[in-house]
Amino acid sequence: MIAESGSSIAHCPKSNAKLGHGRADLSAILRAGIRVGIGTDSVASNNTCDLIDEARFCSLIHSAAECDPQKWSAKRMIEMMTIRGAEALGMQDKIGTLEPGKEADLVVIPLNAAHLSPVNDIEATILFSARGQDVKMTVVSGKEIFSDDSIRTVDERELFEIF
Repeated sequence: MIAESGSSIAHCPKSNAKLGHGRADLSAILRAGIRVGIGTDSVASNNTCDLIDEARFCSLIHSAAECDPQKWSAKRMIEMMTIRGAEALGMQDKIGTLEPGKEADLVVIPLNAAHLSPVNDIEATILFSARGQDVKMTVVSGKEIFSDDSIRTVDERELFEIF
């Protein structure tokens, strides 16, 4: 019914695990032709919104359950965070890849930290060694919104006063 309706799924495996909801059969979902992107749900059920960690957990839990680490590779998980996520949102013409005419959404992760060494496979290094804290810059629609460990679009002091 999901595939027939043209709906998509945001797969949030850490939230599902933390709340004891079990593990989605991601292979069956994809075989059914359903568009799937990796999600983080929210801090209410996941404590962090670290998409890299979510994708890493997704790869590990499905690789373990299916005894097939190649099927849930770093390349596939990065695609699920980027172009497949854009497809799930119906926005693949605007976001999801870096190419002329798209909105220039990107993150910068320097690969020179000790915990990221050695870098033999960039995708595997990002998925299995990096953390959200390693992101040094975030650009959305060509506009820098985060860099040098601070948010550029809101006054962080004002934000923390609310909480």
